[in-house]
Amino acid sequence: MTRSGGGAVLDRLALSSPQQRLFRAVALAAPCGFLAVVPLAGGVFHPVFTAAGVLLAVVVALAPDSHAPLGLVAYLGVLWMLADPGLDLWTPVAAAALLAGHLACTLASYGPPGLVLDRALLARWRTRAAACLGAGVLVWLAAGAVAFLDLPPDALAVGAALLVLLGWVGFLTVRLTVRPGEDRPG
Repeated sequence: MTRSGGGAVLDRLALSSPQQRLFRAVALAAPCGFLAVVPLAGGVFHPVFTAAGVLLAVVVALAPDSHAPLGLVAYLGVLWMLADPGLDLWTPVAAAALLAGHLACTLASYGPPGLVLDRALLARWRTRAAACLGAGVLVWLAAGAVAFLDLPPDALAVGAALLVLLGWVGFLTVRLTVRPGEDRPG
């Protein structure tokens, strides 16, 4: 976790490797891209909320190993929900921007500022990010299909969908959890 002193944050930034600076730049640019997509997607542009989001993105870029990225993701999610932009093509673009910012913060917080992550770790995260983005696009397509069908609300269908989602999360939890001293499950 980053110390609260501004000098310590700037020292860490000055000591960071070019790779870590790139991660921090993406951690700043991706949320700003997300904020730009909100009005493009048909949402209402709020200058004060957008400025607050940019300010929070700056804090995240300076301290990606703090709790600020969680606050930023929550803030952007609530902003998207309040803007109510719909399910057009901008929705997966916004999801990709959110994913890029989250991934950049994760990679920037892996170790000390001078750390250069190896290619194998970056390849693993690239695969995970592609899987997450693919899942997001599939959810977007499914939501578009459901919206197109204009189905009446059905509590049984929602319950079944939640059970499938719970099963999938349980499966991924078991599959992706690696305990110290163990190899990854088959």
